[in-house]
Amino acid sequence: MAYAALGAVEVLTVHPDHRAARKLVTDYAVSIAKPNGNPDWPWPEPRLRYANAVLAEAIIGVGVALEAPKLWQQGLDLLAWLVDIETLNGHLSPTPVAGRGPGDPQPAFDQQPIEVAALADACARAAAVDAAAQWNDGVRNAVSWFTGANDAGQLMWDPATGGGYDGLLADGVNLNQGAESTLAMISTMQHGRRISLLQR
Repeated sequence: MAYAALGAVEVLTVHPDHRAARKLVTDYAVSIAKPNGNPDWPWPEPRLRYANAVLAEAIIGVGVALEAPKLWQQGLDLLAWLVDIETLNGHLSPTPVAGRGPGDPQPAFDQQPIEVAALADACARAAAVDAAAQWNDGVRNAVSWFTGANDAGQLMWDPATGGGYDGLLADGVNLNQGAESTLAMISTMQHGRRISLLQR
């Protein structure tokens, strides 16, 4: 639903009167869980799962599309918490494939590029709404995860092929270069390049 809401948000940026997109965005807004009031675990689910940042990004995008500042602030708050919990010793330490719950140890493996790319996407969207430096820093940390600033100190892409590796393991890298991982790496690098160009 979050991915569909983000798609509808993009449609509305080009066609603000698109009825189906507007309905989807409105329906999604109604379905968003209210903040639970728990500063230690404000996430709307009992565990972090897969491509987590898409939930926060969708709330931000829908809030902007509906001109609802409280809603996009809720998304920014969730994203800030997620960035914090997925950062360890100054680098990204994303949720592993098995998920993460309150009190789970860090680092944990296997880590997947989709998690890092989702975080970069969400931080890029947040930066368009909020001027806080933490969002561009989040994108830079995502780029750095691919270039070796991660829990295993491993390069997460192959410069010879341009492919992204499928997973970061405790003892190395899953060297398979699947489409999802490659697209995750490319989209993250594009966000990083955009930031660099804007700051020249």
